Amino acid sequence: MVSRTAGAWLAVWLVCASTQLGAQAAGRSPVRTDDERGRLDLAVGDEMRVSLGGYLQVDGRWNSGPQNRAPDGLLLRRARLVFDAARPNGWHVRLQPDFGQGRVQVQDAFVGWRGRGIAARLGRFRPAFGTERMQSSSTLLFPERSIVNTLMPSRSIGGQVSLERRAFTLVAGAFRTPLRSDAPVVDTDGDISATTGVGYDLLARLGWRRVRGSAYTDLQASLLAGEEDGTIEAPAVARLLSVGQLQLVAFRNDGSAAGTVVANGARGRSSAGAVAGNARVMAGLEAVKQWQEVQLASSRTPLRSTALSLRSAVVFNGARDVNQEITPRSVRGAIEVGARLGLLQVRHDPAIRVLATGSVREAHTGGMALSWIPTSSTRLSASVDVTAPSFGGRHEQVAVVRWQQAF
Repeated sequence: MVSRTAGAWLAVWLVCASTQLGAQAAGRSPVRTDDERGRLDLAVGDEMRVSLGGYLQVDGRWNSGPQNRAPDGLLLRRARLVFDAARPNGWHVRLQPDFGQGRVQVQDAFVGWRGRGIAARLGRFRPAFGTERMQSSSTLLFPERSIVNTLMPSRSIGGQVSLERRAFTLVAGAFRTPLRSDAPVVDTDGDISATTGVGYDLLARLGWRRVRGSAYTDLQASLLAGEEDGTIEAPAVARLLSVGQLQLVAFRNDGSAAGTVVANGARGRSSAGAVAGNARVMAGLEAVKQWQEVQLASSRTPLRSTALSLRSAVVFNGARDVNQEITPRSVRGAIEVGARLGLLQVRHDPAIRVLATGSVREAHTGGMALSWIPTSSTRLSASVDVTAPSFGGRHEQVAVVRWQQAF
């Protein structure tokens, strides 16, 4: 913990220094890029524009759950840099490494093209799926996403094409199974996946957005479906975690062919969600369903999981834009306050005992959060989330204090 703390403060100093130098060089505030916040031009020419952005998140975390989790205390949650290179003809390249949580991982690495109402990308990135999942973590009120995020896809290797016509956006894509890391980390961003194996997913998404003055409405429906084949060494059964990253559902896995649940066949996810608001208030509602064919010994059964999330927030002395970024109205900064509720249900054939002892079939979640936003690139947040399983298991209380700096 000492080395991680020292690394966190070193990263803080580097980010603050970079922000000051960038402001002096560019003479203006950071600008939002395609997916993440902040941008500092490194080189601008007739043939190429190279820019650097990113953000840093330092957490203080306290969790009342069992000990099979990351320890309480100070955590460098995210330390991300975003390198972009773009040409005037629409071609661009992105590289986004992350140095948080005591590891180095490449989150995004893709090449893309933008034209009139058309965008395409190929490489490793976040599939266009869901509502809250597509919002940058740097603009979230709660330090961690809601319970629906446990059913969301990870960043994956693949390609997608989007077509925008007036208020409608249609996206189609194809992705491979994400790679697994066994590092004991805290992550609800889908970046670390417990799913291995051999599989693929096909993506379809339809979105609709209306903006009138400061008022906006976003609607979306997404489908991500394919197949997955697991093995005893790599079961390829998706994990289901609480907001505090405790395992709610554990599958039988004793390492033998007869006692391990493995993926075997169709899998998919569907999502429907809406976000509406104006410069002061916002509300979001999302429902996600996941299904997967699993096998235990010679028995096969479909496993179905459903998650619901309702969230709302209000801003004082600040203005929220359609991308959920908040700009303070004075030097005192803006205040954002919000709450959320969630539900997770798991259904399967009870005659086939695919779940391990201690797993739950239903869990309710609720939380409250408060943020102070002194500048559009700085945020100090505090939140409390409670998870209550309906059938056995332990209640979980998670408190997180986060300092975030974008540049």
